[in-house]
Amino acid sequence: MKRLVLLIGIACWSAATPAAWAARDVASTRHNLAVSGTGTIRSTGPVGGTQVCAFCHTPHSAAPTTPLWNREDTAVVTYTPYDSSTLAAAPDQPTGKSRLCLSCHDGTVALGALRNPPGRARSDLASVRLGPGQRGFLGTDLSDDHPISFDYNAALYSDPDLEIADPATVDLPLEDIGGERHLQCTTCHDAHNNERGPFLRLGAVSGEICTACHVKRDWLTSSHATSTATPTGPTPWPERRPEWRRATVAENGCMNCHAPHSAATPARLIKQVEEDTCYLCHNGRVAATDIEGDFAKIAGRHPVADPAYAALHDATKAENVLAMPLHVECEDCHNAHRAAPADPMFSSDYTVPHAVAPAANAMIRGVTGLDVNGAPKAEIDFEYELCFKCHGLPGRNTCDGERCGVARTNNMVRVDMLTGDPLFGGIPVARNIRERVYGGTPGLLSWHPIESNNGANDSEVPSLIPGNPLNAAISLIYCTDCHSSDNSVVAGRFGPNGPHGSIWEGLLADRYVLDVFSTARAPADFQLCYNCHDEGTVRSNLSFPEHDSHLGSRRGSCVKCHDPHGSHQSGRLINFLWQSNGQLIVDCLRPDVSPQDPDPCDSAYPVPTWEDRGSFTGACYLNCHGEDHAPETY
Repeated sequence: MKRLVLLIGIACWSAATPAAWAARDVASTRHNLAVSGTGTIRSTGPVGGTQVCAFCHTPHSAAPTTPLWNREDTAVVTYTPYDSSTLAAAPDQPTGKSRLCLSCHDGTVALGALRNPPGRARSDLASVRLGPGQRGFLGTDLSDDHPISFDYNAALYSDPDLEIADPATVDLPLEDIGGERHLQCTTCHDAHNNERGPFLRLGAVSGEICTACHVKRDWLTSSHATSTATPTGPTPWPERRPEWRRATVAENGCMNCHAPHSAATPARLIKQVEEDTCYLCHNGRVAATDIEGDFAKIAGRHPVADPAYAALHDATKAENVLAMPLHVECEDCHNAHRAAPADPMFSSDYTVPHAVAPAANAMIRGVTGLDVNGAPKAEIDFEYELCFKCHGLPGRNTCDGERCGVARTNNMVRVDMLTGDPLFGGIPVARNIRERVYGGTPGLLSWHPIESNNGANDSEVPSLIPGNPLNAAISLIYCTDCHSSDNSVVAGRFGPNGPHGSIWEGLLADRYVLDVFSTARAPADFQLCYNCHDEGTVRSNLSFPEHDSHLGSRRGSCVKCHDPHGSHQSGRLINFLWQSNGQLIVDCLRPDVSPQDPDPCDSAYPVPTWEDRGSFTGACYLNCHGEDHAPETY
């Protein structure tokens, strides 16, 4: 009788312990491999088929590791751990509890390979292994999985670039391995409790479990943490079980972009490859505008999908701006953890909410760039500093031999791009966009007011639209006042803002005739200029008596005489287009211009020249539209 009472007492005590509750919890999960299991893989009995715990634990003849382990150890000697350029921790070969998890999840050990099978008989799962394509299979290459078996210590926390929580305050279990506190599989997962799938210790909603360790600056106010947008088409979270998904972008949190296991892009665990991750939402079916559609426009776009640029991007904070290979990806301009809704960056219509030039808005905060002197900046303050990261590299021209820009596709050569006559060995001069818009650049005579206003030209810009808030003496403008989507607010529309793609060559927001032989003269043909400059004033010849006749009837275009960024040749943005696609456009004065045997330029005027002779007066020494101007004065 005493023995019976003792056994009943032990049974009642066991039922009240956490271990007993764990056994009851695991019975309703996929980790129950017994007959009663709910997953697609389970025993059909009879050996061990009804014993829920036996597939991991045994009270007798257990492995010499806690907790009473009943499984055969993984046979793998060497795993491939996670690694990336931004990883400061040192993941080791899996240790401790992570190695126990891998005895099922690496696929090298059968699910029924038990040290002490119930009844000492072979389990019917003794030859069943997880394999590729099955949920839960990790394999032995762990480079696409969250790092494990590393010491999460105070030294990591002390590095502000890592943006992680103090390990002493993290409400998740770390395992003591030789006196170090290791982050393991069991830090995030509780194998017995699937209340928060998949077996998470904290919820995934709004990134709760991720942000327990990862404390990203500005995350809580970012678009991805606050957006209430919901899909209007296919789910952008197809890799997650339906019961794990949530309705909105904010609720799905970190899982919008990241996959903690089997990530398509291993470094930083991005769930798709490069821009394909962004397109899951930024295709007009979750986000309000269709960025993917803009990138598909062939005439002008940043070529994020160009195979030549594939895999060239590293984490922004890890890249050396001055030495990185020229490339462009979404992450070069946007920090997904910090980007937030903001008024668009443009200046030509103050009746629409807008940012104030040249300040960077929250859409591009937290990205690297170059300052006006060509020095790297860890975080930009002004929009142009982001553009300079590619278009302002010291000692390099705008494209530096890479594919980009109208100047490259049309082989445009302006006067200040050569040291001499293009027909007689003129040497190219490396000048980039930064050196054409920064007023402190030696020799720069005129520029559009991106970084500073050009006081020398204040009185000679009479054509700004009446009532337009731009002021010739003090106003600044954005790069995106010209370079933006044709569906953007700059173009008077409501599509994506910013220089993703446009139907217009040069990634321009509106039409600007670039064909140097065009006879176009309709207002729409130069709408980009007319967003700020009054068409009537331009055609009234107030600043130049021949303006109207040069637009169209003389096969002219603004681009023939004016450099829209800046000029080292003359004031008023005059920088004659000497050649385009190998043809002379605005040439110097030559005694003989026959194509077979042309003469060198006149020694008095060795380049196409405009002389400033006072307010709204000047003289041209050049050959244009088939006529010598020697000089033509006004």
